[in-house]
Amino acid sequence: MDCAGCARNVKQALEKIEGVESADVLLSAEKARITVRDRQPDPTEFKKAVEQVGYWIPEEDQTSNANERMTEDLAQKSFRLFGLVFGGILLIVVAGEWLGLFQTLTDWIPFWVGALFVGAISYPVFKQVVVAAGKGIVTPHALMALGALTALVAGEWVTAAIVVFFMRTGDYIESYTTDKARDSVRELSELAPQTATVIRDGEEQEVSIDQVKEGDHVIVRPGGKIPVDGTVLEGRATVDQSSITGESMPVEVSEDSSVYASTIAGGGRLLIRADAVGRDSTFGKIISMVEEAEAHKGDVQRFADRFSGYYLPVVAGIALLTYLVSGNIMSTVAVMVVACACAFALATPVALLATVGSNAKRGILIKGGKYIETLAKADVLLIDKTGTLTFGQPEISDIIPLNGCSKEELITAAASVEQYSEHPLGKAVTEAARQRSLSLHKPEHFEELTGNGVQAEVDGKTVIVGNERLISADDSTKQRIAAIKEEGQTVITVQRSGTLLGLLAAKDRERGEVGEALHKIRSLGINHIELLTGDNKETAH
Repeated sequence: MDCAGCARNVKQALEKIEGVESADVLLSAEKARITVRDRQPDPTEFKKAVEQVGYWIPEEDQTSNANERMTEDLAQKSFRLFGLVFGGILLIVVAGEWLGLFQTLTDWIPFWVGALFVGAISYPVFKQVVVAAGKGIVTPHALMALGALTALVAGEWVTAAIVVFFMRTGDYIESYTTDKARDSVRELSELAPQTATVIRDGEEQEVSIDQVKEGDHVIVRPGGKIPVDGTVLEGRATVDQSSITGESMPVEVSEDSSVYASTIAGGGRLLIRADAVGRDSTFGKIISMVEEAEAHKGDVQRFADRFSGYYLPVVAGIALLTYLVSGNIMSTVAVMVVACACAFALATPVALLATVGSNAKRGILIKGGKYIETLAKADVLLIDKTGTLTFGQPEISDIIPLNGCSKEELITAAASVEQYSEHPLGKAVTEAARQRSLSLHKPEHFEELTGNGVQAEVDGKTVIVGNERLISADDSTKQRIAAIKEEGQTVITVQRSGTLLGLLAAKDRERGEVGEALHKIRSLGINHIELLTGDNKETAH
């Protein structure tokens, strides 16, 4: 399908089938959603109805059909290219004649040669118009095709060729625009993993994602993309779930944790039971939602659809009236030539689809056109903090040594324990040591203190790094901790063999563009802005 008129033709053909209650034909996704009542739907009926109006449905997973489609697409593009090039040359010749720059070159070409050329270039369009007319459907190209045919009957093959040139040019532009809109959906689909490592007959096998079944055991190695929605059976890792949840801070997962397809595992090997695969996964549903976004039409799109439906018969009436009044067949042709409703019906859905698709790649999910229209009326913004106003990557902002410890000794002790940790705060500590070019010691008996921190033996001494719940602080230390929190920072405590070596303050860096972004938002009339965050009030303020 090249334009919204094509989608409307298919919709009408499907809805004429007995028992079909409604059909939503999605131009961009090249899909139809059909509601059938009172009987089991028969796919062969749908296929036949589509083919009878000049379109076809490829069989899934059949290379021959894929090749057939590629060949057909190439043929159509060749027809268009030839028509555009020849038509362009013809326009130059005709314009040259009008300007007196050429002799009457077109008169040298016999009429039958010109008519044959017009028929060859316009054959795909004429065929579709005739097939649709036989089913009682008037296509957007019907008037222009009739105009070209009328010009031929009047002996004006040059005029007919120019009409076909404009018609094919319009087809090419519409097809290009639609394909670009579809690209956004295709690119989103390509973000999903294409293969997975599963355990079959006790051995690891790499298979394509469509061969993974619910209940399969899937292996994900450090840095790998999780291919399924599932439950962790073995292993521990930090997972970047920003593509699904929008939360930029990685989360720690272990046995019985839920994970999502297209998220990235770091720092650990995972064995996962597949609970949902492909289109049934959360990411798969996101892709489906984007593909079907055009089904959620806004007021503007519904108006465009209604307008294009009335447009053709009105213009046909005007063309007939022109002929009755003027008796000039070429004036009638001129009226029909300008009447192509595709642009009206195509502009809105393609613009909306491109918006939905390009935003989905950036992690912004929009259900359809009507929600974009609603957004234009918004006057309140609720905005997330982590990863939105900030980078979601903490860094050490202050080092507070205690009990005779130096800053270098404090950082070295903490980073020696944290160097194998995948926690964002642990990475912030090791990065602080790296920036100071400090030499770290090898930790032994590393252990995670769930929800509190980590500990390990360094040079025979037990070092514990974590939150303030791990220490018994005196009043002075409590005041220091409170002061750090009041500044919206996170407190990290470091103790060795029961002695508090000091405190580290970590904070998430604010994005430099936030001020300008909020200014632009307010300039749109959105003046009521609220911050949403799971952090404490001090950090939020």
